[in-house]
Amino acid sequence: MSKRTSDEEFIDAWNRLGSPSAVAKYLKIAIRAAASRRRNMEKKYGISLPSVIPPTSKTGKNTMVGNAITKLSEDRARRYETEMHVDVNDAIVLIASDAHYWPQIVTPAHEAFCKLVKSLSPALVILNGDILDGARISRHPRSLWEKQPELKEEIHAVQDRCGEIERAAGKAKLIRTIGNHDARFENYLCTNAPEMEEMPGAMLLDYLPRWRAGWAVHVNAESESWTVIRHRPVGGGIHAAYNSALRSGVNYVHGHLHKLQYTPWGDYRGRRYGVDTGTLAEPKGPQFHYTEAGPLNWASGFVVLTFRDGRLLEPEMCVVINGQAYFRGQRV
Repeated sequence: MSKRTSDEEFIDAWNRLGSPSAVAKYLKIAIRAAASRRRNMEKKYGISLPSVIPPTSKTGKNTMVGNAITKLSEDRARRYETEMHVDVNDAIVLIASDAHYWPQIVTPAHEAFCKLVKSLSPALVILNGDILDGARISRHPRSLWEKQPELKEEIHAVQDRCGEIERAAGKAKLIRTIGNHDARFENYLCTNAPEMEEMPGAMLLDYLPRWRAGWAVHVNAESESWTVIRHRPVGGGIHAAYNSALRSGVNYVHGHLHKLQYTPWGDYRGRRYGVDTGTLAEPKGPQFHYTEAGPLNWASGFVVLTFRDGRLLEPEMCVVINGQAYFRGQRV
């Protein structure tokens, strides 16, 4: 493609013309180059550049080809799901929560997560809420002239860190749940810019097109090892993991509390686990100035789940101690 065509010009041309052939003709480039540039722009900016099919086309929506294109367009449209169901048999699942990604900060827990994602070859990689902090769009007021990054800087940090996980993940399915901090993005726009509804870029998931997103993940639902991954626990407090397993009646994996622990619970139906997945952030990081230097029962790290013959085995933890991540007794 001509070097004189900027990203903004290409995106504008696509939004007006809506097809590789039309954009290629307008910019005087090859159709394949237009299609490739489209994919690059979507990945680079986290946007969707949908195809527009004219009503009079032979591929109109009443034809088989037209129906296929319509379905493809619907699939390309990112959307949140209430429940995301996945079945696994012999598989490893890596789950991390509460990254609160911050510009210019890459934590030991994040680095260890990327390394184990690559070395363990998991079937699923799950970020269990609060990948975004959203400091400037928080309901909490700014404190003592503290320096807070702009929202766009936070979004770029989220994209950079998630991109590192994507590159390590190989063929693993990428899923994220919605945390209360993540919801700040859409909630802020809903309140302050409602006219942006359904526009590209008005949802956090627009910036992470490779990640399936929703409120909860159900692994092997209705089975003996039914496991639910959701950002919030069912009950809070020091016994949140235990209460969540007890009240949900299944293996329950949550974040939100920044602790890193699990509690087994057994009854007539067998043994199940309540799991708190800790935080990928540093507990004393700049995201958490609101704690006012108080003692924190938080831990930096994440969880590894192993399923054999569909059965969930004992959860494993990767924990950061004095800046070094450890897993199965070894430095990561």
